[in-house]
Amino acid sequence: MTSKRPSIGAGAWLGSILAICLPLFTTPMAAFSNEDLSLPVVEYKLDNGLTVLLLERHHSPTVACQIAFRVGSNNERPGVTGSAHMLEHMMFKGTKTIGTNNYEAEVPIMEKIDELANRLLDEKLKGEDADQNLIDQWSKEIADLQEEQRKYIVSEELVSLYKKQGGTGLNAYTSDDYTNYICKLPANKLELWCWMESDRIANPVFREFYSEKEVVHEERRMRVDTDPDGSLWELFISTIFNAHPYSWMTIGWPSDIENYRRETMEEFFKRYYAPNNAVIVWVGDFNTDEAKEMIQKYFGSIPSQPTPPPVVTREPEQMGERRAKLLFDANPSIYLGWPTVAIDDKDLPALDVLEGILSSGRTSRLYRRMRDQEQLVSSVMGYHMRSEYPGAFIIGAEPLKGVPVETVEKTIREEVGKLRDEKVDERELQRIKNKMQSEFVQKLESNYNLARDLAEHECKGGWRLLGDIDEQIQEVTAEDVQRVAQKYLIDKHLNVAILEPTGGEDAS
Repeated sequence: MTSKRPSIGAGAWLGSILAICLPLFTTPMAAFSNEDLSLPVVEYKLDNGLTVLLLERHHSPTVACQIAFRVGSNNERPGVTGSAHMLEHMMFKGTKTIGTNNYEAEVPIMEKIDELANRLLDEKLKGEDADQNLIDQWSKEIADLQEEQRKYIVSEELVSLYKKQGGTGLNAYTSDDYTNYICKLPANKLELWCWMESDRIANPVFREFYSEKEVVHEERRMRVDTDPDGSLWELFISTIFNAHPYSWMTIGWPSDIENYRRETMEEFFKRYYAPNNAVIVWVGDFNTDEAKEMIQKYFGSIPSQPTPPPVVTREPEQMGERRAKLLFDANPSIYLGWPTVAIDDKDLPALDVLEGILSSGRTSRLYRRMRDQEQLVSSVMGYHMRSEYPGAFIIGAEPLKGVPVETVEKTIREEVGKLRDEKVDERELQRIKNKMQSEFVQKLESNYNLARDLAEHECKGGWRLLGDIDEQIQEVTAEDVQRVAQKYLIDKHLNVAILEPTGGEDAS
């Protein structure tokens, strides 16, 4: 399981070097046909509001199966940050029939644990007035009860069942905007998936809740608190986003994790893990009519819930440059970011092309100047968010030893300024658009990746946004690129976060 923020979180790309380009083309890519770029998705809804996307592809006897929920860190609030990510962990703990050899025996034990855990949390919230003797006593009683419950727990049974039936790629991730559960199965095991995933929604059991809180707490310590990349990223997003929930990481604040209660998480689950807030995506070797019948059989009886409230908070316009500094015993690094637009905005394709020109691969402007020509950085990356709500255009870099971070910032700002001041050469523009088309087509070849992209876009604004990407990219002009650079990448909207080493030049 992973806590992934494909838009703004501490994802795997944090601190990574820029990826090597795919083969590039300098002439229009006529080799791609309309069929190569088509997405013949069958879309429908069950009576309970569950969205289903089916795409038959019969080149391999497997199916990429995904179920995503429109809930991420943007649906949280202070006090319960990280709930979507914690819930992702809980969804692997089983149901009334999976993960247990005697659910009825577990129930009274979990009720006692909850009662004591709530007393314990209430006592701790008293701060200096808390009774440490009571805290110690209740902590021991909880530990004893947890040990008693373990007699009935079948650990990792859900994962094991999938693997025994040929399932691969089993995982889940939480982002700012949605949570996704993914698996690849042999084509003759689809009914197993329907049974297990419908059971996870209809009959989840959040067993081992309080011990899993400690797992999440430790995950945060490793990814953020003791990690320079994670710490700088957390500072950066809280600088660029002041009002919107994008201002905190999907893993949540430490004090919120510490105070999670099982009943709070169950309420969060009931609100957001409803069929009318979910989407099933299948891509692979199946018959659509049979798939519809199977999905209806297992998911159709799960009741819908009231529609979750929308996120109404919007980031106010930034009226001046913001800067933040992190002191850490590590090598220096820097992030620069400008607020931009949501995934369904008409300016998004031009911003995507701008990203390609500036930072995509070894032929990008930043890489060529800062790595090849002037040797200023060990890594540099650019990233434009494709998020449900207005996001940001982000650039990150790590200076080489002896290179001042101020020099790196100055160089990045000069390259951004050129995009505002000068139109992109048509040859460079076409090269980037061809590269993006090549990457798009290659992505379509993988059932697993395509299902993941369909789920992501459906949760953020509609799956058809994915199908429109290539056409919109090809329509971007040099004037469009300059226009969005002038509109969004301006000095008064700039946000900068710098890691300043505390251990001298030899910090690592």
